[in-house]
Amino acid sequence: MLNGIIALLVFLVTLYLIFSEKVHRTIAGLFGAGAMLVVGKLLGFYDETAAMHAIDLSTLGLLLGMMLLVALLEPTGFFEFIAIYAARISKGKPVILLVMLGSITTVLSMFLDNVTTVILIAPVTILVCELLGINPSPYLITEALLSDTGGIATLIGDPPNVLIAAAADLTFNDFLSNSLPIVAVAWITALLLLRFLFRNDLKTPPENIEVLMELDPMEVFKDRRTARKVLVVLVCAVILFFFEEALHITPELIAMGAATIALIWIRPDLPKILERVEWSVLVFFIALFVMV
Repeated sequence: MLNGIIALLVFLVTLYLIFSEKVHRTIAGLFGAGAMLVVGKLLGFYDETAAMHAIDLSTLGLLLGMMLLVALLEPTGFFEFIAIYAARISKGKPVILLVMLGSITTVLSMFLDNVTTVILIAPVTILVCELLGINPSPYLITEALLSDTGGIATLIGDPPNVLIAAAADLTFNDFLSNSLPIVAVAWITALLLLRFLFRNDLKTPPENIEVLMELDPMEVFKDRRTARKVLVVLVCAVILFFFEEALHITPELIAMGAATIALIWIRPDLPKILERVEWSVLVFFIALFVMV
C-alpha cells in the first residue's frame, strides 16, 4: 500500500512539472523516471530490469521511423508548395482559402506529425494573408484545430495514437475504421463552426489578389527530387500499413524499413536530418514507459 502511494506521488509530481511547464517536459519525464527507479530500488518494488521491460520498443520504433521521414521531407519545401498552391486555387476568396488550408492541414496530419505540419504551413499562411490584407488569425486557428482532428484519424497521425494502439493491440486498419468516421464528422462540424465564428473576418474583401496569383509555388519547392523520393516511400509505407495483418508485419517494421530505404535512396546530410528529429519526444516517451 505504501509503495503504491509513493509511486503515485512521484507520478503526480512529474505530471505537475509537465503541465506547469516550469521545466521542459523531457527534463520532467527524466526526473520522474529517475525518481521512480531510485524510490523503487530503495523500497524494493522496482528495479532496472523491470524498467527495461516496461519500455515499448515497438512504439518507439514506429515514432522514430515516421519522424525520420518527416525530417527528410521538411527541408524540401513541400509543405510551403502545398500551402501556396492551395491559396492560388482559392483565388483569394477567404472562405475557400479557409477550407483549402484547413483541409490540407487535416490530410497531412493524418500521416505526418501534426505539430510539424502546422509549424511549416503557418508562416506561408501569414504571408498569404498579409498579401491579401486579411486577418490571419482565423486561418491559423483553423489549421491548429484541424491538425489535431486529422492526427486522430490514423495510428501514425499522432504519438498518443501509437500508445493507444499498442495498449489495445489495435492494427492500423482497426484504428482507422474506429477513428476515421468520428474524425470525418468532427472535421465537418469544426469547419462549419469556424466558418460561423469567423464570419465577420471572412467577409473582409481581399486585396492584391493579382499579387497572390503571381506567386509561383515551384519557387519555394527547394528540392523536388528529394520530395518525390520521400513521398514515394511514404505512400508505399501507408499501403503496407493497410496490409500489415495479411503480410504478418508490424507497423514499427514498416516505419523503420521505410525510413531506412529513404535514407539509402536519398543519402542526405545525416547530421542535419538527425537535428530535425524530435529526440525530446522519444526521450519523453521512454521516461513515461518507465514511470507507468
